[in-house]
Amino acid sequence: MTSALFPLEFASDDFRLLTGLFIGFGFGFVLERAGFGNARKLAAQFYLNDMTVFKVMFTAILVAMVGLYGLASLGFVDMAMMWVNPTFIPAQAVGGFLLGVGFIMSGLCPGTSVVSMVSGRIDGWVTFVGIFLGIALFTFTVDWVPGLQALYLAGSGEVSLLHEVFGIPALVLALIMVAGAVLAFVGAEKVEAVFQAKTKPVELTPPNRPRLKLAMGGSLAALAIVTLTAGSPGPSTGPVAMTSMAPLVLAEKLIEREPGILILDLRSDPDSERGIPGAVRLGDSEARAEYLRRTPEGTLVVTFDESGRFTEGPAGWPEGLDYRFLAGGWDGWAEDVLTPASAWGNSLAERDRVQRQNQISAFFSGAAVQNFSVAAPPPMMPAGGSGKKPKAGGC
Repeated sequence: MTSALFPLEFASDDFRLLTGLFIGFGFGFVLERAGFGNARKLAAQFYLNDMTVFKVMFTAILVAMVGLYGLASLGFVDMAMMWVNPTFIPAQAVGGFLLGVGFIMSGLCPGTSVVSMVSGRIDGWVTFVGIFLGIALFTFTVDWVPGLQALYLAGSGEVSLLHEVFGIPALVLALIMVAGAVLAFVGAEKVEAVFQAKTKPVELTPPNRPRLKLAMGGSLAALAIVTLTAGSPGPSTGPVAMTSMAPLVLAEKLIEREPGILILDLRSDPDSERGIPGAVRLGDSEARAEYLRRTPEGTLVVTFDESGRFTEGPAGWPEGLDYRFLAGGWDGWAEDVLTPASAWGNSLAERDRVQRQNQISAFFSGAAVQNFSVAAPPPMMPAGGSGKKPKAGGC
């Protein structure tokens, strides 16, 4: 079983899940050694006399950002296989505020409460039980309290990445963040010096080592620059090879709202109103090439025309993207996805397949479908949403 990090392979999905146990243990161990199992140390962040939380978490974000996008730029990581939380700004703003209030009151966030709990601290157990009860209370009341579900689902539900919002390469944003981090660390330590003169620092407070911080920041910046120049794909000199994708496979990906998918509508008729949800239609080949050059590396690009004759991209399309063409084009989509299946087989598997196809057809066409035992796709939301978003934890 291939993962997002090639050539990492696993014998089975169960074995791959076990890797989370070891990664979680290592993560918890690092948090404990950083002092994050102590509520006093985390709360000191808000009193400005110990900025360890800021420095440790910001460093982890920078290392992960540069490493992830650097490996993606070099072709070792497939970003299309990375699941990213969808963006629901109103709900996340309210939830983030409530999380911050709970963080200040308890001195712990969801992740550090577990570390504190397994370290034998009573306040960690109290915080963890409170988090569990709060999640349970919300789960049972979200459908009953007026306006709560509307807030829960408010927003576009689309995946928003900061470098895409600004329209710049991810590694360029990483360079900006590294430079900002160096300045922020210097400023944080000056703030610490002022407030520590009045309050004794909490245990496990690391000493100020400006040279080490500058060296680490410079190393991250150098790594980002090297991967940006060495791994940045240029335009292809010949036709771009594309592989086929079945319409039902694309439909399932859209229903599951997989991130990192770009659908290009290449139909020649400018008056064609109906299309695949989320598809982008651009005027000419130069506009398409320019749009693709601004597309993040590793994006799954699916193209379709009227009947599926467009099976290879023109020269000039950038490398580093996963190009597919829709089998049968729009005609194949209309036949396989928008048209309900009529033939029923004798086997249970055939009946399930036909029922699933009919449910997919109802999802995209809006037609009614009989409710059998096979689970239907999630209900369509405006602007591409799909039902309730998954719960996302804190740090």
